[in-house]
Amino acid sequence: MNNPQEYQNITLVRPDDAEYVTHLRRLADLRPSRGGRRHAGEYLGGLVEQCVRHWLSGFVPLQDERILAWEQRQRNGRYGRMYRELDSVWTIDHESLCLFEMKLTFAENMERGVGLQQLDIAMETLFATGRYRYVLRRLVYVAAEPIPVLAAGADTEQDRGGLPVLEPADEYSELGVVWVTPEAVQGAATELGIDLPGNWLEPESREGDVADPEREAWREYADTEARDAAQEGNQDNVLAQALRRALRREE
Repeated sequence: MNNPQEYQNITLVRPDDAEYVTHLRRLADLRPSRGGRRHAGEYLGGLVEQCVRHWLSGFVPLQDERILAWEQRQRNGRYGRMYRELDSVWTIDHESLCLFEMKLTFAENMERGVGLQQLDIAMETLFATGRYRYVLRRLVYVAAEPIPVLAAGADTEQDRGGLPVLEPADEYSELGVVWVTPEAVQGAATELGIDLPGNWLEPESREGDVADPEREAWREYADTEARDAAQEGNQDNVLAQALRRALRREE
């Protein structure tokens, strides 16, 4: 974050916040494919994310407010409302937060620390509030056995040797990896009444498309990384697309 003055009114809101829901609907309108089929990996990742969040809540008190909202200065000098979904947030005390980024992904992606950039962006944004002295970051991966996870651009011997493996309730380490076993995910799915595919850990379970539920159901299960990409790709041309839709209605 180059200039803190570019950001203001930074806060955390619930996923059912009215303005955030309106924002999601606007994004959905810009992606007509959401009314049809959806990539299987995206849908499965969202289901597993729900299970991992449920499992994690058994160790730490996760808060409902996990949507990072802020106003960002636009090219025209005005401020526009922006959002970034955080997979889970744990308020340790009045000056300390712990952020969790969950990924159902392949070993090569875990090895390079996928999700760390998202955590870093959220951390920098939260630091700009001036309210927090500590923002801890946790990558949460699903695997039968932990593997060495390297942080991109690591500049310490510890990082080059792999990020530390942490317990879910660790409240001191700045950065580390929390590993979740497939059995823990399956157990959480049973408790939540979620039916995971029998081969949900296999690469083929994330290939192809699946029938998309109603748009509001998709909002609950959508994968955060895909939605972040949609927001970043559309934020500069939302007004232009809205204008084109208005012109078409007038014709």
